[in-house]
Amino acid sequence: MAKGSARARVAALVRRLAPGGSAAEQVEAAHALARLCSGKGPNREYVRSRGGVMALVGLLAPGSPDAVRERAAVALSQACIDNEQNQDGIRECGGIAALVGLLAPGGPVAVQWQGAGALSNLCRGNGQNLCRDSVRECGGVGALVGLLAPGSPATVRERAAGALGGLCINNEENEDHIRECGGVAALVGLLAPGGAPALQQCAASALLNVGALNTHNQDCIRECGGIAALVGLLAPGIYRV
Repeated sequence: MAKGSARARVAALVRRLAPGGSAAEQVEAAHALARLCSGKGPNREYVRSRGGVMALVGLLAPGSPDAVRERAAVALSQACIDNEQNQDGIRECGGIAALVGLLAPGGPVAVQWQGAGALSNLCRGNGQNLCRDSVRECGGVGALVGLLAPGSPATVRERAAGALGGLCINNEENEDHIRECGGVAALVGLLAPGGAPALQQCAASALLNVGALNTHNQDCIRECGGIAALVGLLAPGIYRV
């Protein structure tokens, strides 16, 4: 698609996200923007420059239908992959607090899943740590730890573990806060024998980041039985995570 036509396509889709439009039209437009942002090229920049980031964040509001909030989270998740300007743009217009709001207990599983996925992408590659700090300041660490509870679906727990691992990249405050919120024990609990391999893999990866260069968290992993649990995953016939 030529640059001019791509810009025009993005601008037309952003207009369809306007408040007061039909939910079906907003869902369709957000879905199309997510697809445009999923590949290489300048489409992520076009979404930001045409006001799409702010429009998508607006659709995350509690009054929006669940399907709209879910699709808006997907589009934001795609828009911020490897794009620090979009990550910062989402933060600057209140998007992190809005995404954390999608993680509320008892909310729709699909909304929680996409919200956690968007936060995970926001936390990766943000060199100045501003997004990772903002997730903590908005209560996102505690909300993500809450999604690790046994009552949550495995897919949601996987996404939450992945986001917690991303929050720890070069951020000792988040490492400490995860421990203080009970996140280390919760992540170790995901390593239990007989668990889903994909979930165990996400938990093990998150623990790697949580414990990196943090002796308090390393001690906590040991005290919670994490070393034995990790060693248990190396047993013959067990999926190597």
